[in-house]
Amino acid sequence: MADREMAYRVFASEFNDSRFQISSATDAPIQADLHAPNFLVTTAGAKVNRLFIAGVITEVEDIGSQKGGEKELWRARVSDPTGTFTIYSGNYQPEASVFLSSVEVPSFVTIVGKVRSYEPGDGSVFVSLRPEEINHADESIRNRWMVDTAELTLDRLDIFDEALSSGLSGKDLLDHLSQKSVPSHIAEGICMAIDYYHTDRDYIHGLKIQVRDALLSIESSLSASPGGLADIEQSVMVMLQEMNQGKGVEYAVLVREAGEKGIPAELVEKAVRSLLSDGSLYEPRVGFFRAID
Repeated sequence: MADREMAYRVFASEFNDSRFQISSATDAPIQADLHAPNFLVTTAGAKVNRLFIAGVITEVEDIGSQKGGEKELWRARVSDPTGTFTIYSGNYQPEASVFLSSVEVPSFVTIVGKVRSYEPGDGSVFVSLRPEEINHADESIRNRWMVDTAELTLDRLDIFDEALSSGLSGKDLLDHLSQKSVPSHIAEGICMAIDYYHTDRDYIHGLKIQVRDALLSIESSLSASPGGLADIEQSVMVMLQEMNQGKGVEYAVLVREAGEKGIPAELVEKAVRSLLSDGSLYEPRVGFFRAID
């Protein structure tokens, strides 16, 4: 039996931007050996078959009745400060499906899963994860994941900058990176990303900013004073009042709206729990919240 591929770490924004999948049997778009591991090459040169992610699970939906293939199929969203991973769990992931059927939203989770892609036929590609293992976590575990993922990502982006500065491509670039002792999987991924996506410095720079902003969101969360939390609570109350159409506001919608205003999901969670405890809002039905006027 072949060894399982290592579970790598990437942020959601880089993962969701990516669409180039290859087979290890051919190093070409997948059409060959069904038993060979498949890899997603990301826009910034990560070459991944399996991922380890950590974040806040913000949405879980039973969509089995909507699909013709699998009788049991769950879809979940797991957010980090750069974006949201989409998770699908079906008949072949029974333990993960049981977890998703009962998990409280929102919750911190860690997931090890295999990369999957779907092409609906209109030229677009959607990427997701099929969980092999999913567990409850807490904010400290999520923050540790973010720090480690940021370090690995920024190191790879520095190598990508070096690759672009060299002016080389193809085998010449691969030889150049190998001479600089760049690990083979990173060197190969960067060469393929440059060839397929034509990734440029502007994209790499933007990704670095996203990673650093993600780290700043941890610092903001850890240093949030009681006064700071009070400001978040007030913002949450205003959003609930503005968005309510009589039946309350779904939590996932609240998190999405808050994210557009620059409020991380974990701070929304803290504010909601605090407002529930002091009686400022209530839950008219599971997953929906309404401010008490």
